[in-house]
Amino acid sequence: KNLLPFFDCAYQGFASGDARKDAAAIRLFVERGHKLALVQSFSKNFGLYGQRVGALSVVADTPEEAQRVFSQLKVHIRPSYSNPPRHGARIVSKILSSEKKTDDFVDQCMGMAKRIDGMR
Repeated sequence: KNLLPFFDCAYQGFASGDARKDAAAIRLFVERGHKLALVQSFSKNFGLYGQRVGALSVVADTPEEAQRVFSQLKVHIRPSYSNPPRHGARIVSKILSSEKKTDDFVDQCMGMAKRIDGMR
């Protein structure tokens, strides 16, 4: 049917308490060779409310297809904003670029998920 799976991960890490585990379905689709689109918000799970921190990722079949998709995304994104805020994105990038900081983030998500579950 020529469909593109679309994943929305707004609370990654809060579902199971493990951000890596919450991404299992996405990894499964990629491992099985599916093209897909993924949006992630880092506002809640990183405590960056009001920072508008997120990502759009697209898995394509080839580097050429990825470049074509990227070109089209730029055409649609550019009119929306010319200089998006960078502060929150830099914080998330710094954390996810370090294995230790990522592990700390996952541990903190687990604590938050347990707290949320306990309040329900």
